[in-house]
Amino acid sequence: MADSDPATKKDLQDLEARLEAKLEVKFDAKLDALADRLTELIRNVETSLLTAFHGYAKGQAVRLQAVEVADSAVNQRLAALEERVLNLETRRPH
Repeated sequence: MADSDPATKKDLQDLEARLEAKLEVKFDAKLDALADRLTELIRNVETSLLTAFHGYAKGQAVRLQAVEVADSAVNQRLAALEERVLNLETRRPH
């Protein structure tokens, strides 16, 4: 077919099919690239969240340990006071 020949319906249908095939390939490539970018973004967000939660958890663990140590000291003092009160209550008068 020469450049000056008129286009037939078949020529137009062939052209349309080729264009659709090219567009589909380009669209699929763009969609795959977008999916890859989104996957990377999600992984980065997940890493950031896990890092933040880990830091928070470490701080809370230290705080909890300090509370447990203080609680232990209070329990020891309370046991000593209970023992003294028991001694006072069970002591026989002279």
